[in-house]
Amino acid sequence: MESEHDKPKQAEAAPPAPQAAQPARQAAPESKTPGVSRGKIYLVLAVAAVIVFAAYFATRRSTLISTAASPATSAAITLVTSDRTDLDCVARKGIQGFNCGFSTEIVTWQGDEQNKLKPYYTLDRHLYLIPGLFLEPAIAKRYMADPPNKPREQLKRFTARCQIKVIGKLTGVRTRWLANTAWSNPEDIDVATAKDCKVEG
Repeated sequence: MESEHDKPKQAEAAPPAPQAAQPARQAAPESKTPGVSRGKIYLVLAVAAVIVFAAYFATRRSTLISTAASPATSAAITLVTSDRTDLDCVARKGIQGFNCGFSTEIVTWQGDEQNKLKPYYTLDRHLYLIPGLFLEPAIAKRYMADPPNKPREQLKRFTARCQIKVIGKLTGVRTRWLANTAWSNPEDIDVATAKDCKVEG
C-alpha cells in the first residue's frame, strides 16, 4: 500500500503531455531551410566578389605594365627649329599633368612649355606626344643657333637622339604641323618624356 510520502513524488515526476513536445520536433526541420538558403547566397556573393577583384587587379596590372613600367628607349626625332611654335595638338584630357596646347579646336590650354605636349615624328615614322622638348639643353642650343626668323623651308633639319619613356596614350588626338592650318583626324598617340638629347645636324 502506497504511503503518503510516495504520492507527491509520483505527481512531481509525471511527464508532460506528449502533445507539447511534438510541435517542437516537427518545427526543427522547418527552421533549417532559411539557413541553407542564406548559406548559398553568401557563397555566391563571395565567389562574385573574388571574380570582380581578380578582374580589377588584372586590368590594373596590365595598365601599369603598358604605361608607367615602360623602360626608357632611344629615339631619333626629326626637327626644324620652327617646330617649337608650329606644331600643336588637341586633346580633351591630359596625362600626368601634361596637356596638348588645345583642349578643343579653338580653346587653348594655358600652361607652361615644360608641360605642353607637341607631336613629333622619329626617323622611323613613329609619332609621339612629348612635353617641353625644346627645353632640353642640346636642342635649346640648336634653336639659338638657327632661330626660326626665316621661312620654314630655309631652316636646316636636324635630328635629336633622346632617351624617351612612354608614360601612356591619349585617344582622339588631333594634330597640326603648321600654325593656323587644319587639324588632322583624331588618332591615338603615345605620350613620352625625353631626356639626355644629343643633336646631329
